[in-house]
Amino acid sequence: MREDGPPSSVAPDFARPLVDMITAAKVYPAWDLTPGEWLRIDALIKRSGIDMLATVAVQIAATKRIAHARYFLRAWQSLPAAPAPGTAAPETGPGANVIPLRPTPATGPGRAAQAADWYANLI
Repeated sequence: MREDGPPSSVAPDFARPLVDMITAAKVYPAWDLTPGEWLRIDALIKRSGIDMLATVAVQIAATKRIAHARYFLRAWQSLPAAPAPGTAAPETGPGANVIPLRPTPATGPGRAAQAADWYANLI
């Protein structure tokens, strides 16, 4: 595939699962991209994975009406590489070394609410 050339709305085989995941989430941007843009998407799929790209696209589309898939390229380029297989998310909750910033049912009120309660009891 050459870097330059006219746009094509037919997704190459490597991008078909990404296009399908985004479409299944009821996000319908135009996909007429140049061969160079499709090559960038191929590199991004290899680096970050289809799941991460699709998740970010759906999150963006939930906050803004997206007319063209080209809009996702900048956000996708900022993503990190996919974690190595078997990498576990950090534990949260009581006794964990990661303190959540937002309250959850498992952790109770957030740190700010706990501090406000403590100071209210002092007064």
